[in-house]
Amino acid sequence: MLTYAYLIKAKAKATEAKNLFCWFSAKSDSRAEREILNILEDNNIAVGRGADYQLPVRTNWFVVDDLPEESTLDDTWCDRYELAEDQQTWQLKQKPDNENLEASSQQKTETSSANVPTSDAPALLRPISRLRLSQRLIAHLLNDGEEKEISEARHVQIGQMELDDNDLYIQNLLLAVANVPAAKELSAHVEWSLANAIKEVFDREQVYTVASFEEFITEWIAEPKARTQTVQEWVNDKKARIVGDEPTVPPVTPELITVATLPLRQRLLAQFISDEYAYHIDTEQKKTIQELELDVDNSYVQNLLLAAENVEPFRKAPEIDIWKIVSALKTIFPVDGKRVDLSTVIQFFKAWFSTEHIERGLLVKEWCKGNRVSQIQRTDSGTNAGGGNKTDRNPELVHTLDTLDIDIALSTLPMDFNIYDIPGGVFRRAKEIIAKNESPFKEWSVALRKRAGILDYSRAAIFALIRSAEENAHHFPELLSRYINKNLTETDHQPPSEETLAAAGHVPEKSWENEINEKVTAEQKAGVEQPEIANMGNGVFSIDGLMGNQPAPALSVVDQVRQRAVEDKLHHANTEEATSDVQMEETDNNEIKANPEVSQSETAVLPVKSVDATGDASASLNNEPVHHINTDPLNAFYTHLMVDMETMGNSPDAPIVSIGAVFFDPSTGNTGAEFYQVVSLESSMSFGMKPDASTIQWWLKQSSEARSAILVDEAMGLLETLELLADFIAENAANGSHTVQMWGNGCSFDNVILRRAYALTDTPFAVPFWNDRDVRTMVELGKSVGINPRYDIPFEGDMHNALSDARHQVKYVSAIWQRLTAN
Repeated sequence: MLTYAYLIKAKAKATEAKNLFCWFSAKSDSRAEREILNILEDNNIAVGRGADYQLPVRTNWFVVDDLPEESTLDDTWCDRYELAEDQQTWQLKQKPDNENLEASSQQKTETSSANVPTSDAPALLRPISRLRLSQRLIAHLLNDGEEKEISEARHVQIGQMELDDNDLYIQNLLLAVANVPAAKELSAHVEWSLANAIKEVFDREQVYTVASFEEFITEWIAEPKARTQTVQEWVNDKKARIVGDEPTVPPVTPELITVATLPLRQRLLAQFISDEYAYHIDTEQKKTIQELELDVDNSYVQNLLLAAENVEPFRKAPEIDIWKIVSALKTIFPVDGKRVDLSTVIQFFKAWFSTEHIERGLLVKEWCKGNRVSQIQRTDSGTNAGGGNKTDRNPELVHTLDTLDIDIALSTLPMDFNIYDIPGGVFRRAKEIIAKNESPFKEWSVALRKRAGILDYSRAAIFALIRSAEENAHHFPELLSRYINKNLTETDHQPPSEETLAAAGHVPEKSWENEINEKVTAEQKAGVEQPEIANMGNGVFSIDGLMGNQPAPALSVVDQVRQRAVEDKLHHANTEEATSDVQMEETDNNEIKANPEVSQSETAVLPVKSVDATGDASASLNNEPVHHINTDPLNAFYTHLMVDMETMGNSPDAPIVSIGAVFFDPSTGNTGAEFYQVVSLESSMSFGMKPDASTIQWWLKQSSEARSAILVDEAMGLLETLELLADFIAENAANGSHTVQMWGNGCSFDNVILRRAYALTDTPFAVPFWNDRDVRTMVELGKSVGINPRYDIPFEGDMHNALSDARHQVKYVSAIWQRLTAN
């Protein structure tokens, strides 16, 4: 804060008014000017033309013991202090000499005792050298000779002339003298000579311009040896300009442009170059805006423009909102600071527009702290819930009051476990507690959801708080509130201390991953310890269980083709060797002969009909004679799972709008259990998934059936859908979720987006990543052997329906698989 002092002079015509003094503190000069006018208005004091007081004049700050109170108008200050010659610095008012005081008092005593009229008493004289420069010049103008002293009456007259706004001759002269710094350095005699020169050149009865006075004084002081000549030239040439005689220059009216009429990019830049809200801009500003718009090297401006064009609310935003958001951006990311990514600017713009007006200030503060929050979350009591800082949770998790409820429900369970990799059974029990609103969860939830900044605390701190409480503390709300206020303290939210983890019951060994690994190990051990012969049906048995070897890791498609070819050759050789010496008896042949061998193009169009289309098992594409075994695939379990998803983008963060999945056997084309669920787009985006414009435009070009399939009232939340899919896989997989080979269309699409969704929702997913399979790679392998059944097999159902697409992918993947494994 700066300190400001002002003098408010009383005009000469206001005989009862006295000069006023005021001081106060303000942030800037503009605020100080407004504040002094407010103070005068509050005290009913009018200033300016037609009023008793002149406009306030700012002076230097003067610190003394008898300063008046701040923001108070003092009419006694000028009785004690006066301005120095620079008209800025205050000084103590000079008093008459003691001798003069004694003489005057003695003279008054004598004259009064002698009964002599007071008019005969000598006048009290004052030295001219002690007057201010402006008063000294007026004194010289009034006196014909060079006087050293003046009387008190003459001093009063000089003061009245100095304050008389109606005397424009004196006022313009004083303004001109103040604008010439050299005038303050003249000696007393030269000052008197200057005053005489002014009287000679400038007629006292006329009113001259300030510029004319200033030009003459400057020229007269600059040439000391030619001062007489200068005066003569001004008198002869009549250089002195009278007010009203100067040539009138028509005022130039600037051409103003209304900002609201400009294109969006220029409207943005108009507010960008302005410190305050801009309603109009002039031609110079318009030129600056156009230069910025074309400056591709200015990454800050270009990112600002690109981000605004990609955020829809900008197109309908009023000018005041554009100025506010641009000002907020410059506050968070200074123009001369570090370079800002385009994605970060877009993220902030979307967050700002999606936030209520009253909370946008808090949003800007959070971003200034480095917390890239998408919204200001509120507790149940209406306070700021926090959640923008980093904690010990997954950085991709969107922490809300609902995810806080999950932490509360987990911490109320009696068992210890890994709080960062929660076992599946424990997690499902926590969801059940929340659904049934069981105690003590509901009491803890009510208490913690009211606390300001609750989302800022780590998961370990929440666990430690609840598990360290007394057994029945939740039955007493006031006691519970005091306990939370006392014990919920944490200085570093990201890496919890060992003491906090111990109090939270964190046991790293009891996790979801270890649970799955133990189950897999147990199943593998059981398979080794209990070998058996598997009945394949129709008198066919498998002796793989007698080999005693543990199952090998899943092979790639190419390795599987190579392995099948080797096995077929070995099997053919062993068969010839075993039957070469055996006498065969001719019997009826009950084998079904395969179709005659056809060309590659004919083979490519052989349809592989799934159970979903025909209700019967599909025929194998094997070229050798085979026994036709009728099975009921609906009651069978499979290891291969075909997944197809419809999304609103192509990136790993693309929002999911529907999921279809089909269990199948690629060697036969048989299909098993199916899964289909429409997902709420709003739910997917609430977890941080981001759509892109190109995909939305692509959807708008699709059929009405495809679009209506993702816009249904039965759409389910993303978290619930992913939980249902995980349960579906666990219930229908032949050998458990960890053995499922999950097929997706593209190595960077279906499977990647699905796993990303599980991570964003903090939901466990038991299918390991090394079991991912790619449909596109299989199609390329099919092309290498001369078939491309993807387009040859008729499509059944609606295009771009997730379940229909998954069924079709099963058909042509199975066809290619069978062709690759046929030889």
